Parts: sequence; structure tokens; C-alpha cells
Amino acid sequence: MTDQILIVEDEFIVANDLKLILERAGYRVCGIAASVAEAREIISREKPGFVLLDIFLKGKVTGIELAHQLREQHIAFIYISANSNQQVLEAAKATEPYGFLVKPFRARDVLVSLDIARYRHKHSLEAGLRQEAILLDHLHAVANQPLPVRDKLLLMLKALQPFIPVDLLMISKVGQEPFTLGMLRIGFEEYQSMAAAEFQTVTGVSKQEWARLQPAPQNITAQWFNGAAYQQACQSDPLKELLTETFDLQSLLQLPAGTGNHSYNYSFYSRKPDAWHAGHLALLQRLSSELATLMEERVKEQPLEMVRRAATGLSKPDSRAGFEGIVGNSHQLLSVLDHVAQVAPLETSVLILGESGTGKERIAHCIHHQSPRSAMPFVKINCAALPATLIESELFGHEKGAFTGAIDRRIGKFEQADGGTLFLDEIGEMPLEMQVKLLRVLQEKEIERIGGKSPFKVNVRIVTATNRLLEKEVAEGRFRLDLYYRLNVFPLVLPPLRERKEDIKHLANHFATLSSRRNNKPFIGITPAMMQELETWHWPGNIRELENVIEQAVILNESNVLLSLKRPLQATAFHAITNSNAAVQTVSQAQSLTDIRKMQDDAEREYILAVLRKVHGRIRGEGGAAQLLNLKPTTLESRMQKLGIRKEQL
Repeated sequence: MTDQILIVEDEFIVANDLKLILERAGYRVCGIAASVAEAREIISREKPGFVLLDIFLKGKVTGIELAHQLREQHIAFIYISANSNQQVLEAAKATEPYGFLVKPFRARDVLVSLDIARYRHKHSLEAGLRQEAILLDHLHAVANQPLPVRDKLLLMLKALQPFIPVDLLMISKVGQEPFTLGMLRIGFEEYQSMAAAEFQTVTGVSKQEWARLQPAPQNITAQWFNGAAYQQACQSDPLKELLTETFDLQSLLQLPAGTGNHSYNYSFYSRKPDAWHAGHLALLQRLSSELATLMEERVKEQPLEMVRRAATGLSKPDSRAGFEGIVGNSHQLLSVLDHVAQVAPLETSVLILGESGTGKERIAHCIHHQSPRSAMPFVKINCAALPATLIESELFGHEKGAFTGAIDRRIGKFEQADGGTLFLDEIGEMPLEMQVKLLRVLQEKEIERIGGKSPFKVNVRIVTATNRLLEKEVAEGRFRLDLYYRLNVFPLVLPPLRERKEDIKHLANHFATLSSRRNNKPFIGITPAMMQELETWHWPGNIRELENVIEQAVILNESNVLLSLKRPLQATAFHAITNSNAAVQTVSQAQSLTDIRKMQDDAEREYILAVLRKVHGRIRGEGGAAQLLNLKPTTLESRMQKLGIRKEQL
């Protein structure tokens, strides 16, 4: 990247200040543009390596529209703006900028942000090329191994998964001896190979019907279908429609791949509706020769088997090394694990988003333990648990005598985590004045203890988490826009438990096994009735609530019997379903989804009321309703408002 910088800013004073700051630092400013039209003209003429871009400019076209063009041309850019409208923020975020400067800013803020953005841009390009070269070498090595084709395909899928989010791969041969082979993802680094007979069994169609559904053996067009386009494609292709209904598929990328003698059609299906973009297709096209070579060996004579191998081809019985304690095989969870495996080895900041109880801290542990920093400290701090007066001392430490009560030097969390990972939980709760200081530390990579005489460098990877919608917090002035962009380099969104119902059975058995062991009780299983209730409940407290419910069931049930729900009223909402004075229908009586949702809301309302009555209406503090329910006080108050719970009802 060149050091030429274009400033796109319609406020002359701001633009001129930026130019002076940059030129004093040794950069060459190739122009100042007050509109997108002027900027495009300068870009075509000067070919800048970097753009400082205001969002609102002269004319009808915004900087966000120009950002899409910059991204296509691989020109790095930083937004400069004072606007914090949520809708604008969402649109700006979609362009994947390399930073955000909030007006007014210091000269040092500009230069540090520029250094960070230039470093990220350079290394993202280099890392992408390096990863692709490694991937190509790996596929070439796999294609030339003396292995059955299905084993080769497994190794290929494991290598591709971080880049190509495939849930079902279908391969068909074009020619006189056509065949179809599929690889269905059933777990993390775990796939089931499927030939025609297996597809017939799973889909429930006859051999003749399966043969009739097969398209004519001809090359497909390289393209992808997301969302509505995919649904439309299914309407004209009975095989796609059958696969979609059977495996809950929502998008498709298809690619022809051929060698001198043979040609193959690769169809990559995903359960995500917006899985594919042009970058995926371009990558696969560059790899198409290797993909075709993988299929050189005949496959129909190979025995059916579930293959579990590492990328080296060696046996790997535990495919989840580094994900200890993560239970489930839903596609939502597997997508998160794919992203964790991709980002963990890097130095990138990670922002983990999700409701309370979804396992954000455990994912942060996984990121640390799969990173090169795994042998160094993993330090965590809950930003919501500390008053504003103490959080600076907790983060940065203080010197003896720095303030009243500072009788000794204190080493802060940043210093404790030096060389390792610092996990800032509930980052959305951090006071605004501390957000400014945190941003400076992240940019300059140095801290100063309270009462200290000089700053010193720290080498810390930052992982943050929140259950708040930070875009809304920014729009309402409670969270700094530039800090949000500094933290939101690689977001991970954890799904709530109600969106991964297929994992409830696995989680329930996992927690029951652990709890039984802790309580010296044998675990022989869970009654069907209890499992049905577990899978019906909407789990406002997510995995944490499920774990508590199972713990209580283990404690209250006798040994050597199947677990059933036997819990005190204040400990569970299930008891409220059967003991509520309200006329709540049972699950079996529900006639519609609306009935079920009403049942869930009524049950939760009775549950919360029972707990509030037990603690005489106290929400906060030790022994308060929020603590008993394992919820944040603000979350409980929000639920009470939604459910119409008033103090006079207690």
C-alpha cells in the first residue's frame, strides 16, 4: 500500500487540520474531496493507498456508498464522523472499515488509528494470500495421497470449512458413468458420507424416484443462491427441493470443476440463508483444479463409513480439542466454532455478543486456549460488577499513596494479562469516561498506573463480551463509536438456547452426568416427560438456566431412578405451569404457536412473581430476585415490564 492518503471531508477546517497532521507525520496527501464525485475522480487519477472518509458529504451520495467501491478496489479506509445514528452505524459497519474517528479528535488519535488500520490492512491481505497458498498446498497433497475418495473429501472439507461454510456437499460426475456422492456435516470436523442408497433411505424416496430426480449430466453454471433466490431455484429443481426439506438448507453455491478427462459438479449447501458471496466463489474457482483432482478415483466401490480424521490424515478420536465443555451439534453452534477456530490463532480483537447465559465466557476461554498465547495468563474482569470509582484501578493498577486507601501498589488486570489475553465481560456497562481511557490504551498499547510517573507498554490480546445491542448504545450516547469499531474487529454472535433446540437433549445429559458425579449419585437417564418439557420451554436464562434446572433435578430425585422435574416453586418456571392460578393450557392442548407462546409468557410471569413474593419484592442485592433467577437486575426489570408485572401485584 502506498503512503498516499485521500481526505474526503466537506468541512474545510477539519479537512485542512487532517492534512496538516498527516503531512507533519510524513504522509503525502494526494487531495481533499468535498463530495463523492470529486473523490472518485481523484481516486482514478492518483490511486491512493488510504482514504479518510466522512459519512455525510456535499451532494446526495454519502461516504458509505463510496466505501463499497473502496472495498472492491482493496483500498483501506477509516470513517471520520460525529454522527452516531443507529441506522447510519449499521450501514457503515456493513462496509467493514478499518477504523472510526469521532470528531473532535487529537492529532495523536489520527496517527495511531492510521497506523493500526494500515497494519491491519497490510496483514489482512498478506494473511489472506498466505492462507490461500497453504490451503492450495494442502489440497494438492490430499489429492495425491493413496486414500479412498471419501477420506480425501473429508480432509478437503476440514481444510475448507473456515473459508467455505458448507453443511452439505453434493458432487456429481458429468459423463457416461454419472454418480452422486454427498458429505453431510453432523458435528465439528465430523461428516457422514452418503451415496445414492443412503440418500434414498434418509429422504424416503425409492431408487426409481431418486434416479428420476437426478438432473441431466451436464456442467452447471458457477453461481450462488441466497435466501429468496435459493427458494426460487428450488421451485424449478425437485432434487434441490427434496434436499432442502430433508436437511433444512437455505442457500447454495455451485461450481463446475474439471480435468482433461473428467468433469464434476460441486454443490455447496448451507443452512444459513445468506451464506455466500462473490469471495467464496472466486476462492473455489481458484481451487477448482485441485477439487477435480480429488475425484480421480472411482467412488462407488468404496464402502460407506463415517470418517473422523485430522487434516494430517491421522486418527483423531476427539475432534473437539480446544472446545472442552462446548456441547451440541446444531448448525448455529457449529458456525460459531468454525469462526473461533479461524480467529483464535490470530491477534485480532474479538467481540462476543449474545444473551445472558449463552456461554460467552466459555467461548472466550476457547479463543485463548487455541491461541499462541495459551501458555500465558487468561485474565477476566466483569465491567458490570465494579463501581465506576474502582474500575480504573482494577484495569490499570495504582501506586502506593495514589489516593486515600491506596496503602500498597496494585497491579491492574492489563499488567496481569501481559503476554496473554484480557477478557472484558459486560463491556457495554463500562462508564463513558473509562471508555475514553480504554480506547487510548488499545490504540497506544501502553498503560499508566494511577499515581504513576510514566506509561509503559503492555502486550495484551483483547476479547470482550456483552449482552447489549452496542449499536443502540452508541446511538443513545452510552457507548463511544470509535471504541465500538476498535473492539468489533471480529464479532461472534452466540445463539440463544431457544434457537438451538436440537442441542437441549445433549446439554441436559451432559449437565446431569456432571451434577450426578458431584453429588455422588448414579445417572441412568432422564424421563421422556421431563425431556419433552425441557425441549418445549423457551429458556429465557439460556444454558445457565438449563444447568440450574438439571442440578436441582439431580438433588431432588432419588438415586437409581430416571430424572424427573421435582423442584420448588421459586427454583423453576415449570412448577408454575402446573400450579398457576391462571388458566394455563398444557402443552398437549396447545392449538397453535400463539398458544405455546402465551403458555410460556404466563409460566414465566408466575415464576417471576413467585420469586419476587419470596424476597418481598426486592430485585437487587444479595438474596434479591435477580440473584435467585441468575439474571442481571436490568434484564429482570425489562422482563417484568414486558410481562406486565407491577409491584402492587406482589
